Amino acid sequence: MTPSSGATIGGRYRLVRRAWDTPAGEVWEAHDTVLERTVFAQLFPSELRDRVAHGVTQAASVSHPGLCQIYDVTSEPPGIVFEHAPGGRLSDRRDGALAPALAAAIVCRLADALAALHDRDVTHGSLGPDAVLFDEEGRGKIAGSGVADALGVPPPLGYRPREDATPEMRDRYGLAAVAYRLFTGREPGADAPPARTVRRSVPPQVDALLASALAHDAATRPTLEQFRRALAPIAAAQPVERGPGFFRQEARWLVPVLLLVGLGIAAIALGVQLGAIKIGGDGKGEATSTPATGLITVADVHDFDPEGNGEEHPTQTKNAIDRDDKTFWATLGYNGPRLDGRKKGVGLVFDLGSARQVARIQVSTPFPGWKAEWRVADRAGAAADDFRRVADFTAGGDAVPISTRPTGRYWLLWITAVVKTDIEEGHPYGAVVSEVQFFAN
Repeated sequence: MTPSSGATIGGRYRLVRRAWDTPAGEVWEAHDTVLERTVFAQLFPSELRDRVAHGVTQAASVSHPGLCQIYDVTSEPPGIVFEHAPGGRLSDRRDGALAPALAAAIVCRLADALAALHDRDVTHGSLGPDAVLFDEEGRGKIAGSGVADALGVPPPLGYRPREDATPEMRDRYGLAAVAYRLFTGREPGADAPPARTVRRSVPPQVDALLASALAHDAATRPTLEQFRRALAPIAAAQPVERGPGFFRQEARWLVPVLLLVGLGIAAIALGVQLGAIKIGGDGKGEATSTPATGLITVADVHDFDPEGNGEEHPTQTKNAIDRDDKTFWATLGYNGPRLDGRKKGVGLVFDLGSARQVARIQVSTPFPGWKAEWRVADRAGAAADDFRRVADFTAGGDAVPISTRPTGRYWLLWITAVVKTDIEEGHPYGAVVSEVQFFAN
């Protein structure tokens, strides 16, 4: 039969629309009239019936949440019925690179799925953006396991190694190429630039990992377990959801300070220390070392957004004083460096418990370059002008000497310009503060 919309196959699957084509056959979105659910049905030419059946028999024996589950096999026309993924294919996405935590989580899931296949001596054989699907929560799934390999369908260009590789090696290379696409939003290939050159938000460890995994020399490429283990710390920093659905998630993340890549890639610290800021005068000075003496305990901290809706991630504020560079407070996401022109600033107010003389302030951030002011007051104000301005600085400097030492209980970190971080989908600009410390000397 010639498939058409409205036709029923396998006695129960009504074809709804042709979703996409593959080198082996058409994929249709279909409705299971028995279980009343949406499924995918991939249809093949009659002469491929036996080869498809062999591949499906092997793949159907493997169960993993990162694999699209095979539900059924039809005989006329030959086809397989498998789990529907409403998020579509990676090849259909036009939203560019994902935030690093999201990309890492997806790749780890796919690596685990491939490992489950390989443990049962099953390979995919043609892993690429057409074979990576997304469920309603944005979690990645692999479709076509066993079938592409049984039919001899090669991986797409850019997703296949240059040498004559085994099916398992093709899967490993294809996973690395998919990871490059997720982290950068760009197609991989022989002439593709390093990931971090394409997207500054790609962590250095990931850049090095992808370079090894996509190298000409197959001996340098990581195993699936090494690849997954290297990305797991980034994936563990899960984004915070702002609303229902994958495409509305707010991808807040912070890469752990040390990430051990099982390939001899050096552990890299991502926390970039901001300088202790000179208080008084013009707020500028020469950079020097900052000994950790005279630390002042901060009694409390809260977000400060008088020109917005009054809230700027209030549940994260304690992360700025917990003495842990792996936790953080971040501004909301913005579309440009000047807070979209909607407000003059946003920030944090630190309560020292009583009026204290401050000699220097140390801040940590993984994203240097944003601009801010330090302001101080004896009483907590409702507007930035209720605090007197004592210093201007650009995030990313080293410690500076102090010439005068103002006294006050409430210290406002007033952020006036943000930088591109790509940590919130659709709103790529922001500022991230992982730690703030006040010193009396």
